[in-house]
Amino acid sequence: MPEKVNNRAESDLDALEQQVPRLASEATHSAYQRALTLSPQGVLRIDNGDLVREAPDGMKTVICKAKPRRRVNVGEVVIVRKINEKSADDGA
Repeated sequence: MPEKVNNRAESDLDALEQQVPRLASEATHSAYQRALTLSPQGVLRIDNGDLVREAPDGMKTVICKAKPRRRVNVGEVVIVRKINEKSADDGA
């Protein structure tokens, strides 16, 4: 009997995990729309490789060309260094 309960719990968990991408997309879009509505200056976004300011009225202004910080080749391993709290506070 415990094995049957465990299988059901696993299937319920799998069903919930399938919803995560959709929920994350909806939350991101909702936050974007809220920021666009509340900010009179608009929001900054990357659009086709350009940094663009989008105003609440829908007007888009290209600010500059967006440049990637680092070019990564397919299959390349990138080592990320940890920044400690003290150096993060000093930099701000």
